[in-house]
Amino acid sequence: MHVSERLLQLYADTNAATRTKLQDTIKQNLGDGKSLSVSFEELTGATQESLPTEEKSAGDFAGWIKDGKKDAMFLPYYVSLLEMHDTVLNKEATVHQSASIDKTVVKGTPIVDKVPVPAPETTVVETTKAEEKSTIAKPRYMPEAPVPSRAERAKYQRTIEPAKPRRKSGKLIGVLFFLILLIGGGYLGYPYVLDLLEPKQEAKVVEETPKPDPEPVVQEPETNYVWLASKNVNLVSEPNGTTVTYIGDIGDRYEIVKEQDDHVEVNLDGTTAWAPLDAVTTDWPQRDLTDSALLDWVNTNLNNDWLGESIPDFFTMNEAALTETIGAPYGRETDALNAYTFYNGGFFVIQQDKVHAIDWTNTQTTREAFRSLGEPVLETDDAVVYESETYSIRLFEGTNGQTRVRLTEK
Repeated sequence: MHVSERLLQLYADTNAATRTKLQDTIKQNLGDGKSLSVSFEELTGATQESLPTEEKSAGDFAGWIKDGKKDAMFLPYYVSLLEMHDTVLNKEATVHQSASIDKTVVKGTPIVDKVPVPAPETTVVETTKAEEKSTIAKPRYMPEAPVPSRAERAKYQRTIEPAKPRRKSGKLIGVLFFLILLIGGGYLGYPYVLDLLEPKQEAKVVEETPKPDPEPVVQEPETNYVWLASKNVNLVSEPNGTTVTYIGDIGDRYEIVKEQDDHVEVNLDGTTAWAPLDAVTTDWPQRDLTDSALLDWVNTNLNNDWLGESIPDFFTMNEAALTETIGAPYGRETDALNAYTFYNGGFFVIQQDKVHAIDWTNTQTTREAFRSLGEPVLETDDAVVYESETYSIRLFEGTNGQTRVRLTEK
């Protein structure tokens, strides 16, 4: 079983409190820096030669947990400790019980007597002087020249004479000008008046119906896709890189961004990652499997007691509706693309706040029983893929004989 699949299985079998206690024990052991192989031997008492010898600190491990477990170097180390969590935690408890602490710490705190120094008092001497204002009478205004009397002012008054009547000659000139203007305008406008009085033949205007412009043909750009052709494919951050952005499953479909060397860049819902060309295929055949036949097989061959609802109804729910329907999960994990909510019997894959897939764990379903659906779309040594018009269903086989079934809405 691939290490990422072992991690999913272990998260389904252990509770969150146990995982948190184990992570704290790992951080305490790693400290400022230690080889992962040495740390594994100290925590378990066993050796595992496949673990890397590069030193990692507690801060590196905490960052790896917070970043969504993307570094492939920590993954086998953490999964191996999670599988032996009983041994690690029991050993840690024994060490704490045997170590006795008998230390007396005396802390002396010098007492410094502080003598308060009185602040100097400031004496403000205000001297109030009474100012006497002498009242001086303002001089009376005296004009430079004497004001003339009313009799003298009457001499300078202008004598107003009555207005003279207007002459009638101006009115006569206006009437003559109007008559001249009227006669001249009639002479000049006579031909135009005749032209208006003559009947004219109206020209028939034939209106042509405009032909509608042809609708432009919108050519949608062709989108190319690849499908993962093997189980548990590491999608890395750069070609030939070691930082794992996301671990894909067989049958996952991704949009191609570009190709470089022996890798192809794919779109991961807002981010991108690189997949090796030998792990993908662009030839994805279609089969005649119907939705009803696929769902009948799920209802007949898998344990759906932990669901309690019709299978298609879950693919219309978001995470809040899912919790309201079947209750809160006992565990929740996230990675670069999905969130996973764990229940007794399986887990849900949440993508963009919507149920994307349902996984049944520890099904014990055999490959022979799964192949009763007909000819598969793709089959490898450890996985089988079927697809209908709406769904994709896959069987994953582990090295220990356990099987996991995933139903995805395409």
